[in-house]
Amino acid sequence: MMTWYNCLMGSQKSSVSRLLTKGCSHLGLDLSKSQLRALEMHIEYIAKWNQRVNLTSILDFEQMVVRHILDSLAILPYVRGSRLLDIGSGGGFPGVPIAITHTGIEIVLLDSNKKKTEFLGHVKTQLELSNVSVIHERIENYRPVETVHTLTARAVGSIQRVLGQVQSLGHPSTRLLVMKGKNPESEIQDLILDRDQDISIVELDVPYLNADRNLVVIEF
Repeated sequence: MMTWYNCLMGSQKSSVSRLLTKGCSHLGLDLSKSQLRALEMHIEYIAKWNQRVNLTSILDFEQMVVRHILDSLAILPYVRGSRLLDIGSGGGFPGVPIAITHTGIEIVLLDSNKKKTEFLGHVKTQLELSNVSVIHERIENYRPVETVHTLTARAVGSIQRVLGQVQSLGHPSTRLLVMKGKNPESEIQDLILDRDQDISIVELDVPYLNADRNLVVIEF
């Protein structure tokens, strides 16, 4: 018997594929069919698991493509180095789309919610993402063996809070990327930064998204 999910995905599949292909092209990404399919499958897994694990409030598949997949891939020009830590990864954004499209980057998906890390482990296995590790831990307690080049944070609280949580992970080669909606200038004015840290705001161009998206870039 087909579930509501199977029926919905079947009716939207072609439009989702077109939207994803055009959106990635807009971002300058020349992806293989297998990579595009993996991005679609990530959405499919979200829809299936969302019935028992709160991964997203967005239920429309096309909106998932825009607000999750393309939104995640829009930060790619600002990712530095070969090791990335996705803080509070949740449904795997932005870590999983980046892992799919850039297999040379080692990515750690970190979350303190056990059910969400179980989901991320399922995605890693099903999509055969050999460049991904899933860690069930609080960011305050996480101590990586190797230096992390890029830290990403999406929908995990204020910039001040995130910055405080990751101070111990910062090295001269580390960059923190905090994804925000509206311009976060007021948040930044309240930050107390180390003298060696530099901060900037980048307005992101997310294809087909009719909303503000900004990226706060903090250099350690």
